[in-house]
Amino acid sequence: MAGRQGQGSEPAVHSDANEPLGAERAGSPDRAGRLRFQVLGPVRAWYGDRPLPLGPPQQRAVLAMLLLHAGRPVSVPQLVDALWDERPPPRAVGTVRTYISRLRGLLEPERAPRQHARLLLSSGGGYALRVPGEALDAARFEERLATARRLRRADDTAGAYEQLRGALALPEGVALAALPGPYAQRQRDRLTELCVTAQEELFDCGLELGGQAGPSGDVIAGLRAFAAEHPLRERTQGLLMLALHRAGRRAEALGAYAATRRTLDKELGTGPGAELRAVYGELRERAEGHGPGAGRGTGPGAGRGSGRVSGPAPNGPQLAPPSPVPAQLPPGIADFTGRTAAVADLASALRGAAGGRAPVVATLSGLGGVGKTALALHVAHSVRTCFPDGQLYVDLQGTGRAPADSGAVLTHFLRALGVAASAVPDGLEQKSALYRSLIADRRILVLLDNARDSAQVRPLLPGAPGCAVLVTSRTRTLALPGAGRVDVEAMDEAEALGLLGAIAGTERAAAEPAAARELVAVCGGLPLAVRIAAARLASRPGWTLADLVARLSERRRLDELRVGDLGVEATFRVGYEALGPGLAHAFRALALGSLPTFCRAHAAALLDTTDDAAEAAVEALVDAGLLEVHGEDRYRYHDLVGLFARRLGERHDSPAEREAAQHRCFDHVRATVLTAARLIRPHGAPPDLPRRPDRPGRALADADAAREWLHTAHPRLYAAVERVLDAPPGLLGPTVDLLTAWSYALRTTARHRELEPLIRRAVDSARRHGDDRAAECARRLLRVPRSGTGASGIEAYGTGTYGRAVRALPESPRPVPAPLLSAQDADELALVLAARGRQRTGPPRRSAVPRRQPQRRCRRARQPCREAPTWARRACGEPGGDGWARVARDRAVPGPGDTDRGPPRPAPGARGAGTASCGRGGAGRTAAGPPRGGRRGEPRCKEP
Repeated sequence: MAGRQGQGSEPAVHSDANEPLGAERAGSPDRAGRLRFQVLGPVRAWYGDRPLPLGPPQQRAVLAMLLLHAGRPVSVPQLVDALWDERPPPRAVGTVRTYISRLRGLLEPERAPRQHARLLLSSGGGYALRVPGEALDAARFEERLATARRLRRADDTAGAYEQLRGALALPEGVALAALPGPYAQRQRDRLTELCVTAQEELFDCGLELGGQAGPSGDVIAGLRAFAAEHPLRERTQGLLMLALHRAGRRAEALGAYAATRRTLDKELGTGPGAELRAVYGELRERAEGHGPGAGRGTGPGAGRGSGRVSGPAPNGPQLAPPSPVPAQLPPGIADFTGRTAAVADLASALRGAAGGRAPVVATLSGLGGVGKTALALHVAHSVRTCFPDGQLYVDLQGTGRAPADSGAVLTHFLRALGVAASAVPDGLEQKSALYRSLIADRRILVLLDNARDSAQVRPLLPGAPGCAVLVTSRTRTLALPGAGRVDVEAMDEAEALGLLGAIAGTERAAAEPAAARELVAVCGGLPLAVRIAAARLASRPGWTLADLVARLSERRRLDELRVGDLGVEATFRVGYEALGPGLAHAFRALALGSLPTFCRAHAAALLDTTDDAAEAAVEALVDAGLLEVHGEDRYRYHDLVGLFARRLGERHDSPAEREAAQHRCFDHVRATVLTAARLIRPHGAPPDLPRRPDRPGRALADADAAREWLHTAHPRLYAAVERVLDAPPGLLGPTVDLLTAWSYALRTTARHRELEPLIRRAVDSARRHGDDRAAECARRLLRVPRSGTGASGIEAYGTGTYGRAVRALPESPRPVPAPLLSAQDADELALVLAARGRQRTGPPRRSAVPRRQPQRRCRRARQPCREAPTWARRACGEPGGDGWARVARDRAVPGPGDTDRGPPRPAPGARGAGTASCGRGGAGRTAAGPPRGGRRGEPRCKEP
């Protein structure tokens, strides 16, 4: 029964979870066929004629939830939420499993201890109860009710009457009586409403079958008692008025209307609706002896199926006199704040409906909780005087599993416009045509809230000018003719602070300005979140704003942003539960990326699919209102939606799956940075990454494109590394690799020094987690010796470069460590050498050193500061580079007391095939050969 209601998200199930229900799938046919269950009253069960002891109320609640899901699996978190909602006990999961074990023993007492259950099955992390549908009284009740409605539409009133009598014989008191938990309360309300509706339909059928004889005294007595139990149900009061009228008690019928009007005014502050006013109008005309129904009040078929006095006119729909003016807008938002530009634009467009050539249609789209409905209501109330013929409103429930049917909505609108129930056409097209005809010459404002898609909305649009329509929807793909679109975004800081002050108190917010700004920031400017936070402050005068901010840590934020029946997580969950399994997985996986925004290639890495498939998934999530577009081929999660998605991932995806997705994502980023580095520095030695990326990364056309991408991506990369360094150490190694490639690409640029805080954090994190490889790689970027002191390689650029290098000289170790033997280190070694030259010759002029200036000229001038870059540049990218790096290192770190020694011998790596030619005329000569006019062991250089 409740399986058709779509309660909560459904976990994956075994292959048999979707097979037809019935005795053949319900375990032992004999056992399942003899079980009977009752939920329309106290929850009870029987095996044959023997009642079963179902245990304490919470265990009965678990059984009821499984029964009402009609064989579909229910996850353990759903069961926990159903029993305890916001405050489960510490061992809630264990308690639920204990209840399941007891129920299995009760339903299948003959089952062996290790034998698989055949009735109460484990399925996809949850449980499913497989019993025939006819075993549950609620299922039989709904089936009879549906059959009665089909018979009524086929003009078989007598058959419908019998089906309704059989259905109403099933309840034995209040549904789910005495069961605890929010799920039981929701189902109790739903089943109670079904029973009341069925009783009204039974009375309606009885009045129709009464014919000329009219209702008996027993029928009137029963209807009067039922109306007293439900004084606010206008249909019931209308049926009582009709029964009294047909019994010749017209004064009592009019008195019943007066009593109902007083009750509605006192309890709800409103008057009777269109249907009850129509019944009253006809009864008065009949009492006065004139009007369209005169002489037909007690004839056969009078009031057929509608509670009206007279039947439909033969030549068209019979409208209620006088023509009603619907006023269905919900109350406006008293503390509405901000949105000044959007309010002005929408109000101006709606006011212009009278002078247009077509109805004005405006759609408001955006994330759940962003304030679309509040904005639409505020605008609608501000222009309601421009629509004197009325305002229609409906919640289309587009984010739920059962969105409103357009035909049912049209029936609701037609009744509000004065059409009798019996005069409402059956088909959708006929209803839509009648609706447009009725409002063609009227000025009516229509507010369609929470639309699912264009197909749901189109039949509800007016066809003639003068009317206006406001549509709110989470989807951005509503394609409505002539519609203007407003994307409702999160509030900026000023608007959010205004809303906070309007609810929590302006003085209170002004007393803590910094905390107020931080509070609206952690709420992401989402109006629903700000409203909830402000409401919590308003209900707790002893709290400061800083107290609430402290409670809104990332792990607790979604739990704290909940008050009463409002909750940020619940709002997001509605949209998530409408997704299919594939999109639901994509929604969870894409939130694992470390970048604040991402492109389709990044999404493809996270989802392990092609770019086109990833783009389709991402666009579908945008259409569902769960992702935001952020520029060309860029997407992002709202901060709170990202938290929600990652929380779902922790619940539904294994740690291995999440870690694999994160590694694929980081591989994509590393590969793109490495590609950019190679394009920007094509002649340098590429960074030496211990682990090369497995994925190709983003394609970049040339060095200019690489620089442009690196400039644009810089803040995103910075934020990504910060986030990863704050997380568990699973991505520490790839993060250091990324920093290595990134540092190489930015070398000699102003932004290079911006990486120093990240690299130092990476060193600290690697030490803290005992990752020696990552620590050594990060220290290498900083040039920090093993003792932990020394100058930073990052600091080797910019103001004070040579002074820092001079201070680093005494701390540099004499032995050449292995990481310093690669050619890519030559530039940094050259700076150290230049620093020693500064000690002898003063500040260097590096810009004056040409790429191929002979080393001999530098040596003769005794200017090691100039010789150093030459050695370094010769090392980069040439054979024997490791040897030249040794030479530069040895020149930079002379032996104790050796203040003026000549160039050292090249390292063995610079000889033979590994030697480097020097100068333009150096072909065939080696750097290790004797120089002309120089000392033995000097490299030979030829002047250009």
